Amino acid sequence: MSSLHSPVTARNRVRCPPRRSRGPNRPPKRVAFSTVIRRAIRARVVAFRYALVVTAAWLIAAGTYFAFRDDVLNRVMGEQAELQTTYEDRIAELRAQVDRIMNQKLLDQEQVEQRVNALLQRQTRMTLSLDKVEQKQAATLNDMEDRVDTRARRLQGVLADLGISAGRTAGAGPTGGPFVPVRPQQPEAASFEAQLSRINLGRAQIDRYRQTLVSVPVRKPVVGEPDMTSPFGLRKHPIFRRMAIHTGIDLRGDLGEPVRATATGRVTIADRLGGYGNVVEISHGNGLATRFGHLSAITVKVGQLVRIGEIVGRIGSTGLSTGPHLHYETRVNGQPVDPQKFLRAGLKLGDE
Repeated sequence: MSSLHSPVTARNRVRCPPRRSRGPNRPPKRVAFSTVIRRAIRARVVAFRYALVVTAAWLIAAGTYFAFRDDVLNRVMGEQAELQTTYEDRIAELRAQVDRIMNQKLLDQEQVEQRVNALLQRQTRMTLSLDKVEQKQAATLNDMEDRVDTRARRLQGVLADLGISAGRTAGAGPTGGPFVPVRPQQPEAASFEAQLSRINLGRAQIDRYRQTLVSVPVRKPVVGEPDMTSPFGLRKHPIFRRMAIHTGIDLRGDLGEPVRATATGRVTIADRLGGYGNVVEISHGNGLATRFGHLSAITVKVGQLVRIGEIVGRIGSTGLSTGPHLHYETRVNGQPVDPQKFLRAGLKLGDE
């Protein structure tokens, strides 16, 4: 290698003498201009090399970016398209579900409306039926109330004609119980309840009248339609042939025919009594009493309780009698009254 191409350091080492230590008063040695130039060139070469490296790296990165940019963009766009398709499918499915739900709701609503209409029609028919039932019920109650009132008035009229009050009667048997007064009907009560209350009160009144009539001698003492041979009042006595008061009525009958009680009561006489012959007297309370004379036989005893229709004796001709018949008396407070008055009341009552 020639001296021209030897390293610069070698030349400097030959040309430049070794450095001496400077004294404290020696000025610094100046650097050669060429050395400065070389140092500057070296710095620029290093900078240029660094720039080349950075430029190469940038070019490589840019090339890689541009090489894969399309693939990345295509992949991203594909994912976005797939995601959009998925969203659209999901939205379409949700819409279909909403449509089905709405259709089902509409169908259910229509069925509900049909059922409601059917129920309304049924309610209308039931209302009409109930109206008819209420009208029929009202007519029935009105008829029942009229019949109860009519029967009560008839019983009350009969008792009034006989001069008997519907009070406590003897011979009806022991009764009792706690006193529970009937509450008066409230003004706000319904018409049905008010009418039903009036009917019940009327029936209770009828029962009270019937209990009273049980002890009133309004029934016939013999079965059938007996022939009256002598009325009550003034007449010529059949045996003494003089004018006298007939205290009862005479009813034709066969010997031994049963004689029955005309009301419930208790036997006070069951023996032979003067012109009556064999006689039975029954006390019915309220001052009422009945007598059965000329009996051929007596079938009851004094103190015995007898009821309506019970046999008390048999037709005969004992005492002052011209033949078999029944002498029947009705007495009020010990005084004889016309039995026909009571018998006519019994006919008026009918089946009461």
